[in-house]
Amino acid sequence: PVCMRTSRPGLPLSAPCSSPVRDMGARAAWKGPYVAVQLLQDVISLAQRHPEWWARGRFQGIKAPEVINTNCRASTILPDFLRLKFGIHNGKDYMPVEVTDAMVGHRLGEFAATRKVPEHKVKMQTAGSKKINPQTGKSG
Repeated sequence: PVCMRTSRPGLPLSAPCSSPVRDMGARAAWKGPYVAVQLLQDVISLAQRHPEWWARGRFQGIKAPEVINTNCRASTILPDFLRLKFGIHNGKDYMPVEVTDAMVGHRLGEFAATRKVPEHKVKMQTAGSKKINPQTGKSG
């Protein structure tokens, strides 16, 4: 592996680089993570409606009492969102996603695909329907 930011061979990608070049796609650290205000209000209102689940139940493995539907695909997942269920809009409908520890720091939109995976027809071939070569008389 090569450190991509400094092009120094031999350094793994996780190694700190001393280069002044930073990732141009990242948000400025002093701004903090982006979370839509409406999404925060929805999470706070859920916590107020179900205080016993918010305080203890979500850490004991109890399922979330409600699903929060949102169009805010660009919002960052905060640690306060653990064990919550979100319905993330993919352009057509809301995809259900339950937030886990590994998702913290990522964007909501990363977990709801916006494109369909193409499905190809599977040809069914039965044992008695093998084609026979008319010249040789053998199945092939």
